[in-house]
Amino acid sequence: MRFFICKDPSKFIKHSYKQYGEWCYYHDDKVSVWECDEYMVLYSGYLIEGDIEDACERWSFDDENGNFFAIKLTKRHYDISIDYFQQHKIFVAHKYGIEISNHIPFMTCNKSDVVSKYLEDVQCLEYSREENNTFYKHIQGWMPRYDYLGDTKRALEEEKWKDLEPLADYIHECMEQHSNLIKSRFKNRFISLSEGIDSALQTQYFLDDPKYMYHVTPAEAGDDAMKYKQLTAKKFSDVSLEVLDLSKGVDLLAEHLVDSSNRGVDFLPTFMQLAKLDTKPDIVVYGSNGDEMCLHKLVPYLHYVMQNNRSKQPSLLKLHIKSEIEKRKHFYGASYTVGKHKNAMTYLDEWLDEWFRYDKRPEWDRAKYDMLKGWSPKLYNRNITVNSDVLCTSLYCDRRIFHEIKKTPKKFLLGDALDTPIQKMLLKRHNYEFITPHKDAVQADYQEMRESVFDATFSHDIGQNI
Repeated sequence: MRFFICKDPSKFIKHSYKQYGEWCYYHDDKVSVWECDEYMVLYSGYLIEGDIEDACERWSFDDENGNFFAIKLTKRHYDISIDYFQQHKIFVAHKYGIEISNHIPFMTCNKSDVVSKYLEDVQCLEYSREENNTFYKHIQGWMPRYDYLGDTKRALEEEKWKDLEPLADYIHECMEQHSNLIKSRFKNRFISLSEGIDSALQTQYFLDDPKYMYHVTPAEAGDDAMKYKQLTAKKFSDVSLEVLDLSKGVDLLAEHLVDSSNRGVDFLPTFMQLAKLDTKPDIVVYGSNGDEMCLHKLVPYLHYVMQNNRSKQPSLLKLHIKSEIEKRKHFYGASYTVGKHKNAMTYLDEWLDEWFRYDKRPEWDRAKYDMLKGWSPKLYNRNITVNSDVLCTSLYCDRRIFHEIKKTPKKFLLGDALDTPIQKMLLKRHNYEFITPHKDAVQADYQEMRESVFDATFSHDIGQNI
C-alpha cells in the first residue's frame, strides 16, 4: 500500500506516475483513488462503521473509526488523515521539494541529511515530535491532531457502566462485528498469537485462521515463557512458532528491516514470519492495545492508586500502595511476564524508590501524565504495516470500545481491574480456559539490534527507488 507524491516528475525513474494539478504521484494497487471536481484522495484501509468513500467525499476522517490513511490533494495543496490508533505512518519532507510518502526509500535522501544513527526508544517519546524523527533531518513523520491524553482523562471521569455484564456484552458485540468485517473483506489473514490474555481473547474470533507465535532466546522469561506458549498453542489449531535467536539478530535485522524509522526491533520475528509465507496475507491481526484498553498494566495502575490518594502523607501513601499491591500480587497485571522477571513486590520497591525518594511528595503532574499516557493508545501496528507493506489491525483498536472500561466505577478501577475480569468473563463465554498467570512480555536484550538499525537500512534509503 505504498505511494509517493511530489511536484517534480524527474524523480520518477523506476515507476510511472500520474498527475493532478501540480502534483505527480505513484501508488501501488493497494492504494485507491477517489476524485471529484475540487480534489482527489489517495487512501487505503477500511472503516469499521460507514463507507470510506463517503468520508473521502466529505473529507471528514477525524471522527472515523477504522484503520486507514488518506491524502487529500487539491490542485496545489494537501491534507493528511490517519486513523485514531495511527496504524500507518506518513512521512513529509520539504528540502528537495515537497515529498509525501509512507515509504522512506521512495524519498530523496543523501549522506549529508543524516543527523543521527540511533533513534531513542519509543516508549519514552510517544506523542512527541521526537517520536516522529527519522535518521534524516528533513524527513519527519506526520502527527495527527488527536487528544489522546485528554480522551483518557475524560473517560476516567465518566462513570457510564455500573455493571460489568452489559459492558462485556457490548465489547463482544463490537469485536464480533469488527472481526466479521475483517473476514468479509480480507480473505488471507495472519493471526498473531501469544500466551497473553489479549491475544487469547482476540483469537476466539478467528479460530479457523492460521495462527503465528514467536519466542525469543535468550530472554528473561526463558523456559517458563516457552512453556506457556506451548500450552497455549495446544489450545488452538493451525499454529506455527518462530524462535528468534538473538545471537543472529543483527544479521536477521539487516535481511528483514525495511523501515528505518522503526524503533520496535522486537517485531523482527513477525517480519520474518511474514517474509517466509508463500503468499503475503491481506491483513495481520495483532493483539495491540489490549493492555491499554483493559487496564492490566501495573505502572499506570500504580499511578492511578497514587493519584486517588493524594491527601496522604508520602510515608503513609507508600504504605498504602504496598498494601494494595500485596493484596493483588496474584492478579494477571501485577507482573510483567512469567519466568525469571521481577515479581510484583520487587518491581514495586524499585518504583517506590523512584517516586518517593527521601519520602518527598511525588511529582504529581509527571505522575498524572505517565498514568494517562500508560492508558492511552500505543502505536504498535504501524511498525508492521509500514515495514512489511501489509495492513495490520487489532480488535482492540476500535474507538467504540477502547475507552469504555475506563468508564467503570472508581472502586473497580482501583480494585479488580488489574486482573482483567471482563476479558476473563468473555473467555469463559467462549469456553476457553486461560492459564498464563501474569501479563506476557518479551523481555530481552535488544540493544545491539537497536544500534544496528541505521546500518541495516541506510543503503536502501539513499538509493533511487522511485
